[in-house]
Amino acid sequence: MGIQLTETYPKVVAANSRQTLYFSLCGSDLESGVPQVKVQPMEVHTVSHAPEYLSHQEDRYPWISLTPAGDGLYCAPIDFAGEQRYSVKVRLGDNVFYSGYVYGVDPDLAALRPYKGDTHLHTNCSDGWESPWDTICAYRAVGYDFVAITDHGRYYPSVDTQAQLAPLTDRFYVMPGEEVHPKGGSCFHIVSLDAGRGVSPVLEQQPEYVAAEVDKILAQRDLSALPDPWAAAFRTFVAREIRRAGGIAVMAHPYWECGGEYNYQTVEFLHHWRQGDFDALELLAGCDDTGNGNNLQEILWNDLRVEGCRIPVVGASDAHVPRDRCDYDHFNHQFTLVFATGYDDLSAGIMDGRAVAVDRRDDKFFRCLGPYRYAKYARFLMREYYPAYGALTVAHAAALAAQDTAALAAAEAQIDAFLAKFYAL
Repeated sequence: MGIQLTETYPKVVAANSRQTLYFSLCGSDLESGVPQVKVQPMEVHTVSHAPEYLSHQEDRYPWISLTPAGDGLYCAPIDFAGEQRYSVKVRLGDNVFYSGYVYGVDPDLAALRPYKGDTHLHTNCSDGWESPWDTICAYRAVGYDFVAITDHGRYYPSVDTQAQLAPLTDRFYVMPGEEVHPKGGSCFHIVSLDAGRGVSPVLEQQPEYVAAEVDKILAQRDLSALPDPWAAAFRTFVAREIRRAGGIAVMAHPYWECGGEYNYQTVEFLHHWRQGDFDALELLAGCDDTGNGNNLQEILWNDLRVEGCRIPVVGASDAHVPRDRCDYDHFNHQFTLVFATGYDDLSAGIMDGRAVAVDRRDDKFFRCLGPYRYAKYARFLMREYYPAYGALTVAHAAALAAQDTAALAAAEAQIDAFLAKFYAL
C-alpha cells in the first residue's frame, strides 16, 4: 500500500509563533520508520545561503520527526518566522511523498478573512438571463461570499434580493448596486456599490437638476483638452452623486470595445483619475475576450501609481449568464477578493486597498493584481483555500436554492469545521 497523506492542517498560521502542524497518514510503509517534515520559509529565509549549502539541497533546513497523535494523525511543532508562504515537505526515509504550502500572517492580517465577490453582474431584471435568486445561488455554488447585483439603471434587485436572503443565512451577502449611465443609454457606464439609494432615478426623474450640476462642473473645470467635455462632466457628476448616496463610484470596463471604439479614450481615463473623480477601478473586467483591454487598464493603472495616484481596484465579470465556460460570458473568471472583518467591512476594504482583482482561467492559472501584500496572500488562497471551500459551498448553494433551513444549517456546519482546521489564528 505504501504511504499516503490524506489531509494536512492548518494551512494559515500566526507568523512569529510556534504552531503545530497535523498530517493524516496511512499505509503499510509507516511500520518501517518515522515520517519527517521540513518547513522552509520562501521569502524571508532563516538559514542564509552559504558555500556549503546550495538553495536546492534538502538538508539546508532540518527534517523534524513527526509524533503520532492517534488515529493515523501525526504532528510536529514548527516555528514560523514572519509573514510569508512556507513550503512543506514530508518524507519517509528518502521518499519525499508530499509537497505543499502553509502561510504565516501577522496579527492585522490574521484579523481579516477573504471574501470572494463579483462587483458587476446582471440578472433578468435588466439584460441578464437568470433571476436574481438563481444568480446568487449559482455564485454561491462556486465559492463566492458576496455579489453586487448591478442591473442597468435598477437598484432594487440588489436590495430586494438581500432582503430575501437575510432570514435564511448570514454566509452570503448581496451588496447594493446598480450600473448607471445616461438616460436612454450610452457606452460609458459607472458602477455604484453599497449606496444607500439608487442614482439612476435621479437621472431619469430630475433632468433639470442633472443639467445644472453638469453645467457647474463645465464652468469649474477646463475640459477643453478632452474630446467630449460634456461626457467628462457628466461622468464626474454621476460619481459625485454615487458618493452623495454613500456609495463607491467604480470606473467600469474603461477599455471595453463597444461600437468599434474603447469605452474611454486614454486622455479621459487619465483625466478622471488625476482629478480623483472615481473611488475604484474595475481593473480586470469580464467584457474583454482578448485580454487587450485589461492589459491596457493594468498599464495605465501602474503608470498612474508611479505618478502618486492611489487607485483601489476590483475585478468583475460583468456576467449576464451565471454559467461557467459559456462561450460569450465570463462567470467566475474575473472577481474580487476583499480582506475584511465582515460584510459590513467590504466597502472599507475596497476603499482602503485591501482588495485584489483576480483573473482566473482555472484553479492552477490565475493573476492577482493589487497591493503586493494582499496579492501574494490571495495567490496562496487561490491554490490552497478556494478549491476546497468551493467544493463545500455546492451543498450550501443547493440548500439556498431550495430555501431549506435544515440543509443550510448542515452545510454551514461542514464549512465551519473546514475553517476551524484551515486557520490556526
